[in-house]
Amino acid sequence: MRGSIAASVAAFLLLIVAPAAVAAPTQVSVRIEGKTETIFEGPVLAEPHRVRDVDDTQWRRCNGVTATSSLKVPSVAPTSASADAMRIAGESFDARWFGQWEDYYVERWGPDLENLLALEYWGVLVNNVYTSVGGCQYPLDGGDEVVWAYDAFHGRPRLLLYPAGYAGGAVQATATATLNQPFEVVVNSWLTYNEGSPPPAPTRSTTPYAGAEVAPVETGAKGFQRIDLASPKTVVTGADGKATIVFTEPGWHRIKATDTAAGKETAIRSNRLDVCVPQPPATGCGAPPADALARTPPPPLDGEAEVADGGGPVGGTDPGGGADPGSGGQPSGGGQATSAAQAAVRPVDPAPVRLRLLPLDRSRLDRGLVRASWRVRDPGAGIAGWTVASKVADRRGARWVQRVRGRGETAAMVRLPAGSTQLLRLTVTDARGESTTAALGRVVVPR
Repeated sequence: MRGSIAASVAAFLLLIVAPAAVAAPTQVSVRIEGKTETIFEGPVLAEPHRVRDVDDTQWRRCNGVTATSSLKVPSVAPTSASADAMRIAGESFDARWFGQWEDYYVERWGPDLENLLALEYWGVLVNNVYTSVGGCQYPLDGGDEVVWAYDAFHGRPRLLLYPAGYAGGAVQATATATLNQPFEVVVNSWLTYNEGSPPPAPTRSTTPYAGAEVAPVETGAKGFQRIDLASPKTVVTGADGKATIVFTEPGWHRIKATDTAAGKETAIRSNRLDVCVPQPPATGCGAPPADALARTPPPPLDGEAEVADGGGPVGGTDPGGGADPGSGGQPSGGGQATSAAQAAVRPVDPAPVRLRLLPLDRSRLDRGLVRASWRVRDPGAGIAGWTVASKVADRRGARWVQRVRGRGETAAMVRLPAGSTQLLRLTVTDARGESTTAALGRVVVPR
């Protein structure tokens, strides 16, 4: 009896003092397709944690748990995993926090900032589906594929590159070819914007894509990848989406697919395929390139301890509101990024006014009216006034015409001439008389 009591006490004490089990990191595939090159591609070993963009003042919860969601267990999310990817690459991201949705609207990954004038925004997909919620709200599972695409909403097809005969599922990262022998690849595509609930695992598109250019990949110092379309090794897919490559040198070869017209990519480029071409009589090429292996992100670059995410409340609200940052096409605006350290130490002279623009409200264009709105991120020396002006687009010598002006407001209803195409700009003047100008967009006014 005494022995059983002692054993029970020992077991109880063990429960008290034994360390909690540490969950294994979740491996997800992260690909960030930038404006002219791939900013990041590869598997990431991620854990739930809070996230902070380059100029935010606090860490934000970004783990699928929100005040209104049914999820209670913190998870890795598309934005948190991609923030990890940026740290691996030694890069940063810029975003705007929407408190009412507890989510970031991402404006920049690495060097590529959204282009408001051209309506080129970042969009996020999980397992080849645009998520119907933002990148901090969607919980990821191991094996999920996250893709952030620049200029995601102009209807460009999304390409996928496979070795011929691949059955399906997640994209295949590596393949083996025979030296000096034909190696067949196939390019498929997703041709439509398919926002919704991603499937539980990646699926394969079966739509062949004709005219895709499959070419070698040049990898830069930071891991950025550019498709070398000038290479004589470039091949073009036929009507069945297939093309044949002959590798004349042994070793690892990297290829990706895209499509171009007049020097501009008209498709969202594909995943990368690393092809091993053994030197006979060898049957392998050794370890694949280091960036093809699963990597763990380093600590935050600014030296501040990152906050592990236990799911509790974190982050303030954004009283400015705006729109739901879900699906990556959320309205927001640009803004020059500054580091947290720069923001903490103000120079003697006030900084210039810094703005964040919201997309134009064109719902009343049939009456010649468009609504411009913005937010002031940093008033500098104080705002003395602002003006919204327009000029006729594509007309040499056209002059800017002031349409409306104000001081304290952050929105303006602008009347424009019927039957014209106008460029709009916002100019904000501070108390020192210095001005900051930002492009608002291009507007086609019906007759």
